[in-house]
Amino acid sequence: MAKPPAKNTAFKPSTPDYFRLPFEVYYSEHIAVTMMELKSDIKVKKFEDIKTVHKEQGGSWGTSFSCALNKGPELYCCIHNLHDEVAPDWLKFLDEDNMEMNYGCDYAIVIEGKEIQFVELTDEQQDEDTDDFINVDNMEQCCSWTFFVYELGDSSPDYLILDAEDSRIKVSLEGFVLDDEGNLTGERIFDPDELDEDEFEEFTSKEMWEAKSDWIHSIIEADFPKQKAKLRLSLDTE
Repeated sequence: MAKPPAKNTAFKPSTPDYFRLPFEVYYSEHIAVTMMELKSDIKVKKFEDIKTVHKEQGGSWGTSFSCALNKGPELYCCIHNLHDEVAPDWLKFLDEDNMEMNYGCDYAIVIEGKEIQFVELTDEQQDEDTDDFINVDNMEQCCSWTFFVYELGDSSPDYLILDAEDSRIKVSLEGFVLDDEGNLTGERIFDPDELDEDEFEEFTSKEMWEAKSDWIHSIIEADFPKQKAKLRLSLDTE
């Protein structure tokens, strides 16, 4: 009697491909943060009814981010700290120990043709004795979304968590496994100097202006859909 065919068992490598698995990245030191919100003192029916942009800046400490869809270049970007000005779309905020805002200012909104600009308030706009006075204290937040970004360009992470949804291996940026106290062990998962730059170059990054432009686009799309093709953020904006 012939033996039944052997089951087709998929091959499982002994070492996971960490460059294809979700990961987390942790920053203990200061990360600059920027928040912006649109405000008006009238009922907003079209984008032109928005009067000002209120901006606040500060810092975050003990901040962690995650990447659920890691194709390799994303992990490479974090290992070598190749971010542009703000956190990219593929890196999502997880948690932070502390966050403080310590600076705030306001901008007027100016629309010229199809372009939206945030411009500094003139002396007249800040002087309550003039006709051009903009009473920012009398305005309320409007529109669907508040702008909030973490500025990773000038910050360096402390460590990574590889295979974040399973074994959660804590490693340094040099690829050495860390114990629970953060001490180096003798095990090394990768050497950053031996990673092929050409293989991992296809990651996306984001500049501050691009993040602001995406924010304005999302607001117009959600709150003023009839103006979707008519307005965009100017490259010359604050």
